[in-house]
Amino acid sequence: MHASFRRPALLLLLTACALPGCSSESDPTPADTPDSGVEDTGCPAPTGAAVTHQGTISAPETWSASSPHVVSSLDVNAPVTVEPCTVVSMSASANIQVNSGGAFITQGTQAKPVRIEAADSGRPWGQLLINPGGSARLTWTTLSRGGDPSTAAATVRVRASTDLPGSRPLFVDHVTIEESSGPGVLINGTAGFAEGSTALTITRSGSTSSPQPMAVNPNALGTLPSGTYTGNREDAILVGPSVASATISYLGGDATLRDLGVPYHLEGLTVGNHDTAATLTIEAGAELRFDAGSRLLVYDGKSALIAAGTQARPVIFTSAQATPAAGDWAGLRFDGTNPADRLEFIRVRYAGGPCLCSSFGCNYLPPSFDVSSAILLFEEPATPFIAGASIEDSAGHGILRGWNGSDAVGFLETNTFARIQGCTQTTPRDTEGRCPNDPPCPRAQ
Repeated sequence: MHASFRRPALLLLLTACALPGCSSESDPTPADTPDSGVEDTGCPAPTGAAVTHQGTISAPETWSASSPHVVSSLDVNAPVTVEPCTVVSMSASANIQVNSGGAFITQGTQAKPVRIEAADSGRPWGQLLINPGGSARLTWTTLSRGGDPSTAAATVRVRASTDLPGSRPLFVDHVTIEESSGPGVLINGTAGFAEGSTALTITRSGSTSSPQPMAVNPNALGTLPSGTYTGNREDAILVGPSVASATISYLGGDATLRDLGVPYHLEGLTVGNHDTAATLTIEAGAELRFDAGSRLLVYDGKSALIAAGTQARPVIFTSAQATPAAGDWAGLRFDGTNPADRLEFIRVRYAGGPCLCSSFGCNYLPPSFDVSSAILLFEEPATPFIAGASIEDSAGHGILRGWNGSDAVGFLETNTFARIQGCTQTTPRDTEGRCPNDPPCPRAQ
């Protein structure tokens, strides 16, 4: 019997003991009973026969809490509404696949939640898969022991198209995903969470190959709900091209990256494209960890990066390696500058890895013309938009001033540098592309 149905049985027992011939002197009253840890959800035990769902649903239907529901394999091509208190048991490896025109809607409440769980405690079920044109709206719902690696990549997966702006087919409100054999949520394509999504908890989830509770494409960044993402194999949110699509693996619109209490693990990130402008705003306290050799690239001057840290809660850009070292990743690169660019109270650590660029600026790392740096600027900015930054453990320079122009914009007075193998900042070439005979190379160890 499901845990939420135990209280009614206890009440029946207490009622029986009120009958003649039943002594209650040694029986504990409800006030005397130790707390069992079972939350009284207000859900009665189902009395109807079990209902099995398989095949294809082509007309709207409602799943009632009066009967238990068993899913073996299901295609949803019309709206399915799951009433409060309903328990859905998923057969091993079974999927609920929501296709175009379909919707999967759970109507749980705080007192009467919906539960979707494995029918076999020893074998996980597959996934709630949302295909292009389908949608899911989950409220006060727990999804337990999904993400069977043989049939699924995650417990909840959005497999969406490559349109910009991306679709937003997944709404969550007080949803818990627990013991997923892969990530709790995987969002492909350019899709994201629906507006108003909130209070998502993913815990005790992840696999050896995909240890994070959530893996999303870059265009989902601005849609991620508040919640709790701890207690997993790796408490981080994976963001990267491998989760997106082959054609749009960059951020193609404005987005705000929030501090959700765990770091972001990035395979690399490009903001904007040759025909698409985007602004990425990073809120105070967020931490971004980059894979080896990766970078954060602002594609050109149409796009912008705003990292709005504070002294107490800086924005951190660092390595994703278990034992970080200088040069692990390639740093923050601006192939153009935008008046909106702003990096305030940030920390850039363990960058300065190979940038695959050379001969910019006037200071080189011997014995080559490599200009790898923690922050690389290839166009002269109007203002020194980097302030309050701490740049540490760079295998190259601190800040590359890699433009041809004036030497008016500098960054030494408003930022700090530590353990920089090259120059803290390089000297730009003049408008003719020439360097002074002995360009300065300020150092910091």
